[in-house]
Parts: sequence; structure tokens; C-alpha cells
Amino acid sequence: MNSMNSTWKIILAFLIALNASHVAWATEPQDQSGVNFTLEIFGNANLDDRIDEKDIIYVQDIINGENDPSDLADANQDNKIDQMDISQIKDIINGAESNIFYINVNGDVAKVKHPLNRIVIVYDNTAEIIRILGAQSKVVGVDSNGGSSIHDYPTYFAEFNKTPSIGNRKDCDVEAILELKPDAVIVHAKNEMGCPGIEQKLESSNIDVVRLGTWESNTAVPSLMILAYMLDGVDNAFKYRDWQKQYLDMVKERVSNIPYEDRLRVFVDRPGNTTVSKGSGYSEAVEMAGGINIAADLIGGFENVLPSVDPEWVLEQNPDAIIGLSWYGGYESDNLSVLKTRYDQIMNATGISNLNAAKDNKVFVTYYINTLGPGYHIGVLYFAKWLYPELFEDLDPMAVHQEYIDEFQHVDYDLKEHGVFVYPATGEE
Repeated sequence: MNSMNSTWKIILAFLIALNASHVAWATEPQDQSGVNFTLEIFGNANLDDRIDEKDIIYVQDIINGENDPSDLADANQDNKIDQMDISQIKDIINGAESNIFYINVNGDVAKVKHPLNRIVIVYDNTAEIIRILGAQSKVVGVDSNGGSSIHDYPTYFAEFNKTPSIGNRKDCDVEAILELKPDAVIVHAKNEMGCPGIEQKLESSNIDVVRLGTWESNTAVPSLMILAYMLDGVDNAFKYRDWQKQYLDMVKERVSNIPYEDRLRVFVDRPGNTTVSKGSGYSEAVEMAGGINIAADLIGGFENVLPSVDPEWVLEQNPDAIIGLSWYGGYESDNLSVLKTRYDQIMNATGISNLNAAKDNKVFVTYYINTLGPGYHIGVLYFAKWLYPELFEDLDPMAVHQEYIDEFQHVDYDLKEHGVFVYPATGEE
């Protein structure tokens, strides 16, 4: 009997360790909506979404032999779990730690000094996260001239208009960064997409490079939470996360009652006869809103080559709804014609009038940024309203968007007067 109990204990310990390893070392959060995830900072010993007293208790139980080690329990990364890890966790809770160890966007263990008083940030979605955390005063440099760079949005990011540039995110200016003497450069993506090779170029300096995904729906909020600990904005981060989560949970609950066979089949029309497949934030937004992306299984996603589509294939699929992406519009434009032009382009394509989507008036256009970054839920809300208006009759996506701007971006910007984000403007009345 004792032998059998020992065997089961070994099996159970293995399963726990295997599960913990999967959670801690996954390159993407397991919940593709970004709502539920493990905070990938070492010290989060119990693998939940925060570092708190529960982690101290968990580590103490590991030391006492009452808990199996988790992959985030070694808070100070010295390859052993002891009282020094408890000290590190206490310091993180109190904001007194000198270093933070975390998992970056590449899935690698990385280290950053703390506190960070001077930072360079890359990409517009990163700037939105910085504002949510209330860390604008720490920014000493931003990217420019790259499309979706921070300097490309002089109205929306007015406070950064005169912030020095470190150049295009695809070729960051090392000399400019060194002159600014930041504590860290915060980059929004993997090496090939943001500041390629910057780690090697800054190797001899005392400047850390923090790579965290800030634009895809399944990484933006998890990255926001990691940055919250680095930039001492934890309270602001949880306030934001709770606010966003209420809307995503509402959508999830309502669409969960729609049988799969009754869900609308959606084609995401990306400019250039391309679309999006599984792994893309746009595809995830469609799925979160209760739709079925008809191109989900096509070869592509984002990091690979985007799926090309033959217009004849779309006609054969006869989607129930079409959501067109537009690269034009957003906060810097007040001219709705840029979205209407994109809408007309879709509607005038050969054979579109025969599709269910056109017959049922379910062809829409969205400015692409709606479904990216920390505010990606705004796009999800529009999609849900478009696909199932009866189910979301009480939902006003524009009002939620305005709340995002007022309460979390702290911008004096009235969506009723400025900006173009969707066409037709369903859900804004």
C-alpha cells in the first residue's frame, strides 16, 4: 500500500511539474483572449496573475517540502529555492527590488534593472500601455517614421511630439539611444520586427532591452502587467484589466450560448487580396465575438506569409459577414471617406452582391488599430455588435471606446467630433 501511494505521489508530482512548466514557459498565454494568463515574472510562484503574499506562502511550502517547485518560484534566478527568493518576492511586492527576472516575447529568461526612471519606447501600442500605467514622465525617447510609430500620431500622442526620436523601429538609431542615456529600451516585438539586433549593439552599455508583445490581443495585457511591475504602475494596471475584462467576459458569456452551427462565418478582407488565419489577432477577435473565421486554417497567421486568397474562393465560401481592414483612418483623420472608399472597394468586387454578407447588410470596415494593443477589446465589441445586433442591443462600442480614451489614455479627444474607426457606424447611436 505504501509503495502504491509513493507511486501515485511521483505521478502526481510529475503532472504538476509538467503543467507548471507548460504554463510558465509558453511563449503565448494559454487563454487566446488575453483575459486569463500567468504573470511571467519570476517570483510568481503559484502561477497566477500577480505577485503577492500567496507567492511567499507557496515558496515557504516548497522550502518545507509541502509544495512542488514551479518554474517561476526561483525569484532571484540563482538555481535554488530558498529564503532569498522570499526576500526577492517581498521586495517586488514593496517595489524595492533591484532586478526583475521575467519571460520575454521570445520565451527567454530576461532581466531588467529596477527602478526604471528613463525609458525609450517603440511602437504606438507600447505608448498606450505606458499611459495606462501612468509612466509618461519616464519616456525620454520614441520611434518615428515607421508607420504605427509614436511620432506618426501627433494628435493622439501629443505629449510625445517633442520627445527625441530614436528612428524607425526597423532600424533603431543606437547613437541616438546612447545619447539619451535611458535605463531601458522597451520594444514591442521579436527581433526581426522591432529594433533588430539592438541587444548586441547595446551590449557594452548599461541599457537593458525589454522585449514584450504589446500589439497582439493575446500578449498586450499580459505584457502590460509585466511592465506594471517594472514601472511601478501595478494599481493602474489592475484597474485597467478589471475594466476591460468585464466587457470581454460579457461577450464571452453571451456568445457561448450560440451553437457552433448557428455562428456566422466571417471573411476578414485584408488589403491586397490577403486575409488572416489562426494566430492573428484579427482572427482571434472574430472568434471572441462569436464568429467563425473561414480562413482560419489557411497557411499564414502573422509571422509567416499572410494567406493570399483568390476572389473566387471567397465567392465559393459565401461568408455570412465580411470585415474589411483599413490602414487609413483612426485618430489622425476626421474624413470618413477613407473608410467608405475601402467599403466601396469591397462592395464593388465581382460577385460580392450575391453573397449572404451583402444580402444581409453585413459588410463592414474597421480601422486596423481597433483590434490591436491594450484596447483590442474595442474591436471585439464592434465585431460582436455587427455579427449579433439582437444579442448586443444594449452595447455601445463607441461609448466604451470613449471611456478608454478618457479614463485610461487621458486624452482630450471627442469621438463624436473626431476620428474615423468604423464604417458603417453601427453601434454608435
